[in-house]
Amino acid sequence: MISVTGSIRASEFIVVGGDLNGHVSTNVDGYDGAHGGYGFGERNADGERILEFCDATKLIVTNTSFRRHNNIIANYVSGGTVSAIDYLLLRRCEQRHIKNVKVIAGE
Repeated sequence: MISVTGSIRASEFIVVGGDLNGHVSTNVDGYDGAHGGYGFGERNADGERILEFCDATKLIVTNTSFRRHNNIIANYVSGGTVSAIDYLLLRRCEQRHIKNVKVIAGE
């Protein structure tokens, strides 16, 4: 995917969205440009890969840019498991265009 996003001209607007099956957590932990400082849960290996990808391609996980209550951040709840795995990624330089991000659970 890096080769795809890396080949897109800087003048183009990139939006990557969907169920990325990773937990990026509440902590930035060295991903200052990729993680906005807010999140949910604990980071797992897939979340680490999401943040590494964002760091390498100068994208940001926009969901982590806004303070939310945990019941609003969580977009998957089943059998005692609560998680946030649906994300919207875009170029850091385009972040100023995003005023709010809300994932609708079950959609």
